[in-house]
Amino acid sequence: MKYHLSRVTVAISSLFLSLLIPHSAQAYTFGQEEVDQSKFIAIAVPFAEGKQYNLIILEQISSTQACWEEKVDQPGVIDPLLLQFDFTGICGRSTDSNGYSIRQGGQDYAMDYRLSVVKQNGNLVLMGYPSRNPGAPKLKIGETQSLTDGFLKIQLEPGWRFSKRSYNGKTLGHIYFTHDQVPSADTIAEAPL
Repeated sequence: MKYHLSRVTVAISSLFLSLLIPHSAQAYTFGQEEVDQSKFIAIAVPFAEGKQYNLIILEQISSTQACWEEKVDQPGVIDPLLLQFDFTGICGRSTDSNGYSIRQGGQDYAMDYRLSVVKQNGNLVLMGYPSRNPGAPKLKIGETQSLTDGFLKIQLEPGWRFSKRSYNGKTLGHIYFTHDQVPSADTIAEAPL
């Protein structure tokens, strides 16, 4: 009797677990929402005494105050105005891979590519480097107009644009660098790792 009861308990437990596993092992499928391109800017931010650069994306959420402006006398040099006031609810700021990633051909590449700003031919270039598959193409996403001091605007390459991640019809805060074509050998860019 005791042995029979133990087998029944194991059978019920196995059935219960089998019902849970398909749902927990299911991958999330993210969509994308198109956005007003004028409300976003990619910026190369210097650190380590200007020897290296980080990527920051700013979003103009409200028209209450401008979040940035391009210096008239220095095209491509950005003044991040949000540093001068409490930008809560006015400006959005994405500073790392939790806030932005690459999306191509309708597929989320957040886990497959890392974004990096590198020096190349007298400019700064925003590159997507494969992180899982070393044979995948490197992606050139944007470039600055020059390499001068300060915060520099990254102009996106033709075909690239900003969009936002969505899930089940709800727009999320995560920003994509979006291109409609899938990565291919034609999108390989020459840049140092």
